[in-house]
Amino acid sequence: MNWLKQKIDENRTFCRVLALAIGCNLIIIGLFAMISYSVKDITVTVNGQTAQYKTIRNSVSDMLRGWDVTLDEKDVVKPGMNKALHDGTDVEIDLYDIHKETVSEATDFKTKTEYTSDLLEGESKITTEGVKGEDKVTYEIVTLGGVEQSRKEIARETISKPVTQVVAEGTAVSYNGVKYSKVITVVATGYTHTGNRTATGTWPHRGTMAVDRRVVAMGSYGYVPGYGEVHAEDTGGAIRGNRIDLFFNSRGQAVSWGRRTVDLYIK
Repeated sequence: MNWLKQKIDENRTFCRVLALAIGCNLIIIGLFAMISYSVKDITVTVNGQTAQYKTIRNSVSDMLRGWDVTLDEKDVVKPGMNKALHDGTDVEIDLYDIHKETVSEATDFKTKTEYTSDLLEGESKITTEGVKGEDKVTYEIVTLGGVEQSRKEIARETISKPVTQVVAEGTAVSYNGVKYSKVITVVATGYTHTGNRTATGTWPHRGTMAVDRRVVAMGSYGYVPGYGEVHAEDTGGAIRGNRIDLFFNSRGQAVSWGRRTVDLYIK
């Protein structure tokens, strides 16, 4: 009877072990099912870079904590740090950043105009080519989500200075194919012999012109339409500003000319 009792005890032990094994398997299957059910597929975008992840975390803050990620207070998180995570949730993180950037920048040259009677009015010529300069500039740049928000210059160093461009602008005029340095409008009066020499010591003759030295330099040559070539040799008490006297060989010619407004072309 002892062997029968032994067999019964062995069967009882086997049943207990079998029941325990079945119970453990059921627990494991349940846990697996529960874990599988809580895994979430989410999309995370950081500064425009997107990736897919699986997580069992229940909120954005839990997920980041699990990744050992600490965000700055100026970083932007959507839909929010404490928002619950669900399957298919999109998480967008825009990181705030301040950094320095040093770049080379071209600096524009200035243009200077010089007037010359070597060229006719309306003509121009570059006498010195302008050259851009170069500066080394350091900026402090603020970005959010990889997108620049602001840029502030904090340092500038000149590497090479720009060269000013010089442009010659013509002032000369052409009359009857002859080039003159300038033309001014004057009131011209005819005069004739007075028995006196000119201010330059010459005897007046056809072409002698009396001028205001402040307007026309003594010794200047020019041309008056309707009269001809002139030479500034004389002055006069009544000659002020844009006024000239033109010499005629006879009183009749001087009276015939009278006083008229004309253009005076000066070489």
